Amino acid sequence: MMRVGGITLLLALVVLPSVASASCASDLDCSLNGVCSSGACVCDKPWQGTTCTTLGYKTTPASAKSLYNISDPRNTWNGPIVTAPDGKFHMYDPIYREGSLGGPTSVLHGVATTVTGPYDWTTYPSISTGGGENPAFVVFKNGTATVYSLWIGGHIQVADSPDGPFTEMKAYTYPGGNPAPIFHNGAFYMTNQGTSEIYTTPHLGASWTTFATINHSSLPDPTYYHVEDPFLWIDARGNWHIINHAYRNDEFEHCGSSIVSAHWFSTDGKDWHWSSQPYNHTVQYDDGTSHTYTTLERPNLHFDATGQLTHLNVAADMVTGDEGCASRTAHSHFGHCPCDNCKWADHAGTIIIALDV
Repeated sequence: MMRVGGITLLLALVVLPSVASASCASDLDCSLNGVCSSGACVCDKPWQGTTCTTLGYKTTPASAKSLYNISDPRNTWNGPIVTAPDGKFHMYDPIYREGSLGGPTSVLHGVATTVTGPYDWTTYPSISTGGGENPAFVVFKNGTATVYSLWIGGHIQVADSPDGPFTEMKAYTYPGGNPAPIFHNGAFYMTNQGTSEIYTTPHLGASWTTFATINHSSLPDPTYYHVEDPFLWIDARGNWHIINHAYRNDEFEHCGSSIVSAHWFSTDGKDWHWSSQPYNHTVQYDDGTSHTYTTLERPNLHFDATGQLTHLNVAADMVTGDEGCASRTAHSHFGHCPCDNCKWADHAGTIIIALDV
């Protein structure tokens, strides 16, 4: 069970035989994105590879190159997309001043008839950030009522419709920043920016407690390797997953092959395993173009009404590609500006990628 387009439901799993024959002993060897069958991984679409570690892309509509107006010089940096009861798609995307990614001025509320856009950003008023950034969204049942909740800046804003208006829950907060919350079996769970713990509360208004600790000892050297921007979900088999933006701050060349993502998986939400690079830099579009993005951050996954994972929406550097920006002096590390830091001087935006299902 999980939130899908804002609704808690059982995730559908479509399986695809893995094209390679690496051996497996259990579903853990398949990253919990498939099953181990006769010693080989059978991957759930859109996961691919011998151990089901990689999200397969397919050609994406050109409308998805920028979900917000690319001619506006201000920056956006991705936010959740929620499916309304009428089938429309609502996006809550933070917008920043021109030349800045330090503290959004508001959260834009857009609506579209297809998840890849185009989005109308004029129908709904913008939403207060509450002094924070990196919004998340959970739709949950409170008795018979459906509640739509926007999480940002340590505060939770609720509404009885994705249309809003959203009202802040007073005197209540959640642990840390950059939340990744879910509603599961009548309780709330979340992790945050560092992705080092899972927290839980039986209901909003109650205290949060630690449900699990995520062991980072299997990760590469933390001097260089970092994870952030988590997105948490639970699949139809009851397995837990987190997808992150990941980066190495010593990578500054050939950015199209640099580290950009990470995946955590667990059978019970307590004992976690890690793999690298579930999503990659290069996207093919249906207008015949392609682009290799120097960084793709703030990942959110979108599931259709059946629970099938269909799209990945991310924050993107809209200017710099594989070439990187090593010679820039601002935001440099180890003598160069790394791939993930080109965004600070570039136009930043929000894209969505169609997955191979």
